[in-house]
Amino acid sequence: MTGLMRRRAIVAAFCLTAGGCGGDSPTGPAPTPPAIGLSTRQVAFAAPQGGASPGPQTVAVQDSGTQTLTGLAIGPITYTGTSGWLSASLDATTAPATLTLSVTTGSLTSGSYAANVPISASAASNSPQSIAVTFLVLSGGGTTTLAAAGQSVVFLDAPSLGTKLTLQSGSRYLIAVVNTAPTSTVTEDFRLVGALLSGATASVAALPAAAPPSLSPRYTEPPAPRGGTYALREPGMPSSVVLRQLAQNHLAMLDWNRRIYSRLGNPSTVRARLRAAGRIAPLSAAVTPTVGAVNQVYVRKALGGDCATVDSINARTVAVGQHIIVLADTNRTTWPQSQRPDTSFYPTFANEYDQITWPHIQNQIGDPLAYDANLAGLGKVTVTITPVLNGIGSGIVAFVNGCDFFPFTSSGPDPNFSNNTEMFYSLVPAPNGFTVTNWEKELRATAAHETKHLVSFTDRIINQSNAFEQIWLEEGLAQESSEIWMRQFNQATWKAHANFLQTVGCELNLGANAPCDAQNDKPLDLVVSHLPFLFKYLQKESQSNAEGLGLDFASDYGAGWAIARWATDQYASDEGGFIKSLVNEPALTGLDNLSAHTGQPIPLLLMYWNLASAIYTTPTYTAADPRITIPSFNLADIFNVGQTQLTCNGTPCGLFTDSGKPIFPVQPIALSAGAIGQTVQGVPGTAAAFFLLTASKTGTEALQLQSGSGGTLSPSSALRVGIIRVH
Repeated sequence: MTGLMRRRAIVAAFCLTAGGCGGDSPTGPAPTPPAIGLSTRQVAFAAPQGGASPGPQTVAVQDSGTQTLTGLAIGPITYTGTSGWLSASLDATTAPATLTLSVTTGSLTSGSYAANVPISASAASNSPQSIAVTFLVLSGGGTTTLAAAGQSVVFLDAPSLGTKLTLQSGSRYLIAVVNTAPTSTVTEDFRLVGALLSGATASVAALPAAAPPSLSPRYTEPPAPRGGTYALREPGMPSSVVLRQLAQNHLAMLDWNRRIYSRLGNPSTVRARLRAAGRIAPLSAAVTPTVGAVNQVYVRKALGGDCATVDSINARTVAVGQHIIVLADTNRTTWPQSQRPDTSFYPTFANEYDQITWPHIQNQIGDPLAYDANLAGLGKVTVTITPVLNGIGSGIVAFVNGCDFFPFTSSGPDPNFSNNTEMFYSLVPAPNGFTVTNWEKELRATAAHETKHLVSFTDRIINQSNAFEQIWLEEGLAQESSEIWMRQFNQATWKAHANFLQTVGCELNLGANAPCDAQNDKPLDLVVSHLPFLFKYLQKESQSNAEGLGLDFASDYGAGWAIARWATDQYASDEGGFIKSLVNEPALTGLDNLSAHTGQPIPLLLMYWNLASAIYTTPTYTAADPRITIPSFNLADIFNVGQTQLTCNGTPCGLFTDSGKPIFPVQPIALSAGAIGQTVQGVPGTAAAFFLLTASKTGTEALQLQSGSGGTLSPSSALRVGIIRVH
């Protein structure tokens, strides 16, 4: 038997046992009935409110092969929400048959309207079928044209965006929907919808069903390494988890100080009242400005409690400068010798404070000793270094105790164990924290940060302010203080677009190829606080809508600094004068403070700041409007190099992320020009949701912002939209 005959025999045997092989036997299965085939199952229209209706669209109807179905019919149109705006006609004389859909009215109010057109066919296996139709009515008929990458537009007048965006083939547009409410506790839902008015084919997809942002496709462009790499040689850094906990506890202490001030009142008023009542006790915790003297110092020991929730410690005066006194806890059990710096560090630190930190504070922030005559009158700032801070919660890097501005009172309804002087406190090196070397670097920048808090307390007291500054701006300006202070040690200057090597490269030891490599005294500042916390804020904001000013450590340390820096870059003619005006503001707080001193409305500030901080890639364009940039920093380069060119044990460190993955902080929701229907829920006030719209062909995209349910936004909505052409 030949091979061919053998294969035929096998096939024949299989057909007999399997009950037939189709058309080979009269007892085989019947042919499959034809199925209705449609060129699309969804169609979208768009037209401006009150304007002309769009032209008709057609859908081809045929069977699953190439023949026209028989017995075709269309049923009554089913509308959702309203009726009477759509007509349908069927021409079954052609092959394939043609269904024509026409919008019969343009008088509907703005929003999106849905309908279904049923189609049936005799003997079709999947009859009936339906065509889903959406009609998008734009609230306005305006056209937006961004002719080149770098151009931008904002819509600040009303929440109901309705525009026709002119597209060019291959162009991309970053869209930010910003909740311009001034507080993060006010959240809003919205739906961004769109349709392609020209450049579309007959099979236009309808607005898709709403999907949670967590399930929406994200645009993630890993940063591409450029140039050489730098090996991180910085052992002894606390983990990101430890750094966040230290930061979070610092913020909790700021909040506690705000509550103490609110409950007890202005310290100057309290002092006058107690003096009149003869209740001010003699000063019992004075700091002695003599090296070697041991002082009794009261240190807060918890994040809660009152002004009597303190530990009494002995702290030796280890250095005295013209403007600072340095005290070190004498307890060798809780702070062993192995975790202590060389004694030469203290006078070196005091000298740097006098020569660099003090002039910086005077020039950029204000006078921390303006209230000194009402306190102990030492004429110097005091820093107390003690392991008590390591034991508060999971540790706190540093703080100012507002109780030190109140008089010492050991009895009464509100006893206060005050050190009666301008003092800030620092933790100490520890096995689970900073090494001695990195602690020394961190403390130097921290001094510029904490002294700013002393200025804030002092100014608010002298100005008889009703409340302290909101935490995110209080912390943001303190971050700005240490950032400016760092210019003495890095290569950044005001509004000079500083990159990774000019900033982070002057803090970490990256070897001989990096700038600042000859410096042995690099402080630590931006790399452990400003940059990783801003990265975290933007990542959380774009991926889960879980951010907004004042919500957590990332928003206070990272975003608070970024918006303060952005506002200073955009609206200050004198950097120090502008910052001082914010710090010395007697009544306003938060965004009201920024608005008053920039002369700009809050929605505008939030819109442009969110656009400026939407770092999703390394831009290849020059911004036409400088307000969509942060001129002092090239943050895209900083994040790019930090994620890809900085190596740890031979692999990219991913310096600013926990995962170590080389990504940019913002990952916008990816959209393609055409039918758009993207719902986002719970955007906090001050924050934004980001989209990246890509056009594959030239045309016009109709865009509409709606309520979360697809209706018209309330006129009171704080949602606003900004668009940047990025490619």
